[in-house]
Amino acid sequence: GGRFAPLTIISNKDTDIDSMITTFNTAVTETASEILGKHRQKKKTWITAEILDLCDKRRELRKKRFEPEGSEKYKEVNNNIKRCMKKAKENWIGEQCSEIEENLRKNNSKRAYQLVKDLTTVKQGKATTVQDRSGKCLTEERQILNRWTEYCSELYNHKANGDPSVLNCTQTDTEDDHPILRREVEAAVQSLKKGKSAGVDNIPAELVQAGGEDVITALTTICNKIWQTGEWPTP
Repeated sequence: GGRFAPLTIISNKDTDIDSMITTFNTAVTETASEILGKHRQKKKTWITAEILDLCDKRRELRKKRFEPEGSEKYKEVNNNIKRCMKKAKENWIGEQCSEIEENLRKNNSKRAYQLVKDLTTVKQGKATTVQDRSGKCLTEERQILNRWTEYCSELYNHKANGDPSVLNCTQTDTEDDHPILRREVEAAVQSLKKGKSAGVDNIPAELVQAGGEDVITALTTICNKIWQTGEWPTP
């Protein structure tokens, strides 16, 4: 709770919604970084912490890669990453082979087979299975393309039979200081799906949900500000 103290400065009296969003994002991300550390996704099993550190360094040097001195440092780090990745992959393959031999020695053929399959399978991009109107699977690229074109045409030409009475609802009084209730914001936060990729703010749902009362209060203030002004934050 106290760790998110910077969020308490967010007030409905603030006139700039972008400033409110910036304050919120900074407070949440910096607090999370202090407590949890920086999360770095490993796209490959054999990627090491050393390689991730080098990638961070390369990312910092990327802006200076067109400068004489910066270019040399960038190339040096980039080449070092390639060497480390090659070595790490070779070590990983060696470990996998050793594990395969160990499982075969223990007559654990199922595990050994799975390791061999994971080690030798070449993952190639494959088109998602597409069916025509009758349910027949399409395999040729042109057939798939035509089916997608047909589907999208039907999608956007669909005529919705809406209820016109909903347009006669009473207009909401935008002068209301608190049209969005705190419990509504809390319910919305708790309904966020976990395990999803973070958006442009780089804040995952789990982090918002773990923020406690201060985060709910700040989000309630921000939501009400957007409601009252009709202004959305800049993406």
